[in-house]
Order: sequence, then C-alpha cells, then structure tokens
Amino acid sequence: MSNKAPAIISTVLTIIFLIILAIASVLLEMLALNGASERQGTLAMGISLACQGVSLVLIAIFTRWLTNLLIARFNWNKVVAVIVAVISGVVLGSVISFLSLIISIPVAGIR
Repeated sequence: MSNKAPAIISTVLTIIFLIILAIASVLLEMLALNGASERQGTLAMGISLACQGVSLVLIAIFTRWLTNLLIARFNWNKVVAVIVAVISGVVLGSVISFLSLIISIPVAGIR
C-alpha cells in the first residue's frame, strides 16, 4: 500500500492550520505594535511573516516525513498517523510562530 495519500493529507491540513495561525498572529502583532511607528511596525510584521513562511515549509516537510515514518516503520493506522502528525506539526508551528513574534520586535528596533 502506498503512503502517499496520508502524507499529502497531513501536509495539506498542517499548512491550512498554520496559515490560519499566521493570520491570527499578524492580527495580534498589529495590536501589540499599536504604539510603534509605521515603518518599524511594518518591518516587524515582515520579519515575523518571513520566519513563519520558512517554518511553514519546514514543518510541512516534517509532517510528511513523520506520517511516512509512523505508517511504514511503526506500522500505525493511517488515520492515527495523520492525526498525530498534524497535531505535532501544528504544535511545533505555533511555538515557532510565537518565537518569531518575540524575535521580530527587537530586531525591528522597537523598545
């Protein structure tokens, strides 16, 4: 049996959830940067979105790899493997999203 379909499903679901998370984090960052200048705020949001974009690609690759690993090597059920891979990818992505918010503010020069 092919593991291609579950890996694609887990990757697409993870990407969808992380895009929703990125939109929410940009809105949160706009509220947090209310007192900053427009130039600094735009720079901070750009840095944050760039970090989240890179992490989105890396986490999608990780989710695909984890799904294939759980199915092929550990002989897990395909549905359970997809659920575990999506949850782990979203948790890892949310941690990286939070770190990108924390890092982008000082890098943009906002004190």
